[in-house]
Amino acid sequence: MVWNKNGTPTTLGVAGDNIDITDLTAYKFNQFMVHTFAVSGNTRLNYTFDDTGGNDYAFRHAVNGGADGTETSAASFNANAATSTDDNFEVIYGANLTGEEKLFMLFHIQNNGNGAGNAPDRNETVAKKDTTTDTAQYTRVDCFNDSTGNYAISSNLSVLGTD
Repeated sequence: MVWNKNGTPTTLGVAGDNIDITDLTAYKFNQFMVHTFAVSGNTRLNYTFDDTGGNDYAFRHAVNGGADGTETSAASFNANAATSTDDNFEVIYGANLTGEEKLFMLFHIQNNGNGAGNAPDRNETVAKKDTTTDTAQYTRVDCFNDSTGNYAISSNLSVLGTD
C-alpha cells in the first residue's frame, strides 16, 4: 500500500474560518493532517465531507482520557470538544468505501499554554458519516471554525490517500 498526496494542500494566506480541499481523489483510505493556530478569540476544528451537513454525522470523543461524550445526528464532527486559543494538531484516518458509512479515527493535541509547565491536552474521537442519501466516495473535505476567533495565517490541511 503506497500513500499518495491527495488533493491540493491548503495553507491559509490570510486569517479565516475555512480550510478546505475540494479536489480529493476518491481513494478508499485517507490520512488528514491539520495544524491550526488561533489568531484571535477561540477556534474549534469541525469537519464535513462533500459539503454535506444536515444530520449526517455521529461521533464519540474523550478528552485527556476522561469519560466519553457522544453526538448523534450532527451537522459535522469535531475532536476538540472545547474551543481554544491554543495551537492544534490533528491526524485523522478515514475509510472511504463506496456504499458504506464513512468511518474516521481522530487524534488531536492542543498545546494548552506555552512552556514545559503546561502539559498538552489530548483528544481521541471516532466518527462516521451516514450514507443513507449518498453512497459515493467523498472527494471534498471542509475544515471550519464555528467559534469566535479565526485560524491564523499558515494554518493548513493536507491529505494522503491510498487504495
